[in-house]
Amino acid sequence: MRGIAVIDNISLIVALVALILVLTLYVILYHKLWHRTRKSRIPVHSGVVVVDGSNVAFHRVGKGKGKIRNILIVLRSLEKKGFDVKIVVDASLRYRIDNPNILEKLVREGKIIQAPPGTPADYFILKLAEDLNAAVISNDMYRDWWREFPWARGTGKIIRYVIEGKRAYFYPDIYPTHRVKRKRKKAEEEEEYLETSDYELPRYM
Repeated sequence: MRGIAVIDNISLIVALVALILVLTLYVILYHKLWHRTRKSRIPVHSGVVVVDGSNVAFHRVGKGKGKIRNILIVLRSLEKKGFDVKIVVDASLRYRIDNPNILEKLVREGKIIQAPPGTPADYFILKLAEDLNAAVISNDMYRDWWREFPWARGTGKIIRYVIEGKRAYFYPDIYPTHRVKRKRKKAEEEEEYLETSDYELPRYM
């Protein structure tokens, strides 16, 4: 009887230890998840962001051509925050956007990086962000690239956005730990364009 009692006591102790371990693990995971969901504003230490330009161009477009205005709004919003902005687009975007002349001008000026024809821009977006330790601005999930770029899956490196009026909003909201100075003339050109309609493009034509 004493042996059975000892075995019962050991079983009880083991069960209690297992319960404590399970509860501890639950508390740790809950704590991490709670803090993760509360991080609505995060720093980007490199000061660099890579924008999925094709994704941005077709934001809220539905059927029809992408809008160069969307790209300029996101560019302006990020530069106002002090970021060094790299915009990457598909080579085919020139045929699918409302003003290819402005797009080509931004490519020539180095504001936009155009992926080579026949290659996926997504790869260059993620590779550039990885090499520069940059955040990615896109509403794309990049599921096809999770194996090659595992950091793109739920790590807070892919920043979502919405364009409302003349402003872009980001989640999580991001800020650089050091600001990049902008050229005043270019900033004024972007501001002037955004004050015009989609068909009045005085300085970018």
